[in-house]
Amino acid sequence: MPYIVVNTTNHFDPANQIHHATEEAADQAARELLAAQPAAIVHTAKVLKRYTAEVTVTVQEPEALEQQEEI
Repeated sequence: MPYIVVNTTNHFDPANQIHHATEEAADQAARELLAAQPAAIVHTAKVLKRYTAEVTVTVQEPEALEQQEEI
């Protein structure tokens, strides 16, 4: 199972997207992140499942509306 480091003080941190092969590698990455950002709150977690989804976007021209006379 892969492990992940989560910087909860910055949800856009690219480190949140990196999966580590071992718990030790994740621990080392978390320590390096804390050295670079001492105020960060960092968690390591074991990834149990990964979820993905696909979205399909379609475009269609709207139907023309009848022009109404103004009163």
